[in-house]
Amino acid sequence: MAIELNIRQDRFLKALLETATIEAACKMAGINKTTGYKYLKDPVFMLEYRKIRRESMQQVTARLQKVSEEAVTVLQEVMNDKEASPSSRVQSAKNTLDIAYRSLELDDIQERLEQIEDNIGANQ
Repeated sequence: MAIELNIRQDRFLKALLETATIEAACKMAGINKTTGYKYLKDPVFMLEYRKIRRESMQQVTARLQKVSEEAVTVLQEVMNDKEASPSSRVQSAKNTLDIAYRSLELDDIQERLEQIEDNIGANQ
């Protein structure tokens, strides 16, 4: 289902994605702050705003995934570099462990969520 925003809402939505503040987005879109805040309370507007932000973050995530192996290699190189400062080596090791633990936690959460969804589906 396509959501239709009016021209002012569409300009404000695009401005929100390009600016750092709501006030700056209002100015860029040529609307007053009251109107901008009214749009932000509109469920239809917010649904479209979240959809576009989610699409944008999916693109960012895809880029991160492409370079993640290189990032791990850099962390590993710093961690194992006997010439690097001890604090650099410790920070690299800590970052590597933090990411590994977060990844494991996300896998656990995903598994639990799938079990909950399966249970809900079985009870309907």
